[in-house]
Amino acid sequence: MNINVKNLEILGLGAILHDVGKMLVPLEVLRKPGKLTEKEFEQIQKHADYGFHLIKNVHTVSLLVANCAYQHHERLDGSGYPRGIKGYEIHYFGKIFAVADVFDAVTSNRVYRKAMLPHQGLEVLYAGVGKKFDNAIIEAFRRAVAIYPNGLSVELNDGRKGVVSSQNEGIGDRPMIRILEEDGERIKEPYEVDLNKNLHLLIMICLDIQEPA
Repeated sequence: MNINVKNLEILGLGAILHDVGKMLVPLEVLRKPGKLTEKEFEQIQKHADYGFHLIKNVHTVSLLVANCAYQHHERLDGSGYPRGIKGYEIHYFGKIFAVADVFDAVTSNRVYRKAMLPHQGLEVLYAGVGKKFDNAIIEAFRRAVAIYPNGLSVELNDGRKGVVSSQNEGIGDRPMIRILEEDGERIKEPYEVDLNKNLHLLIMICLDIQEPA
């Protein structure tokens, strides 16, 4: 995205500290396995404001880092928090953190649900393109992240099954696949298929099969 080194350092520090305000949210609320009450959700929402003020008071840290904590839950359509700002009112860094934070949240295990697979997390982001998330940032994110991580079992649109064996740099949704099954039968000699060179092939389903030792 052509972000210079100085700003990358700010983004990196913002990534480390963006949820620091959760230290001031009661632990029983953070770890509650069931649905939050309206009051409890309001307590959770305060972590963005808490984080902003904690970081802002550290005078050796850029105010932009504090804004990363403040704005990572804001959304383009104004449906976010803590201020409900929208569009151009949200700093570019806040828009980046909105995408990264949601992807991290849905692809991580939580006390109240299991983690989604990366490609499912990307679908969550695409569902909010232009409404909640910036399209250019999502596209840059898609190019940078392994949507189908190595070792994931998949089925292609031609019925063949296998595992993701390696990645094509900069093309996170077109990996290398080691084919293990054809026509419903295990094959004796697995082979590699490069989805980036075979554009007619698509990953249709993620499966639970294991490559033999």
